[in-house]
Amino acid sequence: MTAEMGTSRLNRALDRLRRWRRAHRRGLRCEKVDCVSPSRRQKRRGQPKLATQSVVYGGPAPEDVADLISAVRMLPAMDKLTMSGRCITQTKDMENFMKGQVGMRPLPGKFFVIGVKAFQLRADLFDLEKSQCFKFESSLPGSEKFEMSVAEVLEWQRTYQVFYDSDVYRGDEGMETLRRSLEGRSRHGQEAWMMKFACRISENPVLMRFDGRVLKREVGQSPRGKIFLVSVCGIDFAGRVHDSGDIARYIKNWREVYRLTEQGTPVVLRGRDFARTGTMADLDESRCLKDLVRMARLRLRAQDALGIQVVVETGLGLGVFSGDAIGIGEQVRKLSGLAMKQVLEEEEFANIKLVVFALPVFSTANNNYNYFQMVFGDKSSLYRGKTCVVLADQDMHAIAIAAADQGFRVGQLNPGDSHGVFGEYWQNYGPGTEEKLALTTCGLLTQHHAVNPAVLDTSRYIAVDVN
Repeated sequence: MTAEMGTSRLNRALDRLRRWRRAHRRGLRCEKVDCVSPSRRQKRRGQPKLATQSVVYGGPAPEDVADLISAVRMLPAMDKLTMSGRCITQTKDMENFMKGQVGMRPLPGKFFVIGVKAFQLRADLFDLEKSQCFKFESSLPGSEKFEMSVAEVLEWQRTYQVFYDSDVYRGDEGMETLRRSLEGRSRHGQEAWMMKFACRISENPVLMRFDGRVLKREVGQSPRGKIFLVSVCGIDFAGRVHDSGDIARYIKNWREVYRLTEQGTPVVLRGRDFARTGTMADLDESRCLKDLVRMARLRLRAQDALGIQVVVETGLGLGVFSGDAIGIGEQVRKLSGLAMKQVLEEEEFANIKLVVFALPVFSTANNNYNYFQMVFGDKSSLYRGKTCVVLADQDMHAIAIAAADQGFRVGQLNPGDSHGVFGEYWQNYGPGTEEKLALTTCGLLTQHHAVNPAVLDTSRYIAVDVN
């Protein structure tokens, strides 16, 4: 595609976004929620009484993909309550597993990142008997056991790779920056912003769906396909010190949006949060969309290179980080959908056959499903990509398991944090989507730098040309 064609396409996308903002400003107020939890009001009322929604774009799909789409659309409705809120039971169960089975030793008073409790292993997994069996189970009555041998865990760890944008991380200095970032030592501002262009992928079995019920597994037992975890950072408009680079890059009037010190830097509250003035933000939509497109292209090309056939996405940076508090949440959600649509229309994949957006609905009006449906279902600009797309009000784990059971290699998106530590605040009893994935998958074993030495091995870092 020529530069002129790309610019024209971008301008048309931004024009559609502005029309949508005018048309839907009244009916689409955005909630500040994570991507897999209902609101407090809904939790008080019980399970949300919303029918499971799904819609398919593109096609016709090959027979095997069509069968999978049918299976996904027939899945039982997602349990939207069990793992909402503080996830105390699931957190304690994972802590007990990591301490009692894996050998996690907490380091009192030490932190990987402020608020992220540090730990180390009593012994490297490589030094354990390869036949030793780890057993993960819930403290809830009647729990099944998910069993795995040390040899299997080591095999999953060896699949770990980092795909990075070669225009962002350059040379030996770039590799050192990336390595440092993946153990929680990225500097705020520019280095935190760079983390959006690093994609961590490893084979990563799912321990439970979001219903909190542990899946039964014996050593050596696996589905016909495989599930990979794809950990990527999104743009962060929460207004915090570490992601100050995002604010400065994408908010044109950030100096009016936040209170400033005499030195011209934002006033910081509670050691982390920028103090707001009440002025709403003026988003640089063109720059934001360009970076969102680049981020999407990176993770899709990386997965295609690994032979992944089914991509399961969820909202990336579309919860508390979307900028609702400064008046840009609606724009950011639509731009995210536009970026994915543009990349899927432009790219031709060797392996990816299907992209499923798992976008659980917790409200009839305020949800990511609506925004993505507006983008992909826009009658004035119908989706014309060669890859089939499904939007589903569904549990991302349920989708990934269904695809793996049918023999597909599946990539599952994990919305990470720019600090770079896998699972971030997973022990703090108040998890977002990233923390929930640490509690429901083998991610702490495969992608945490204190458990898997491959995370800090720069020979596993692979450059990708995203131009």
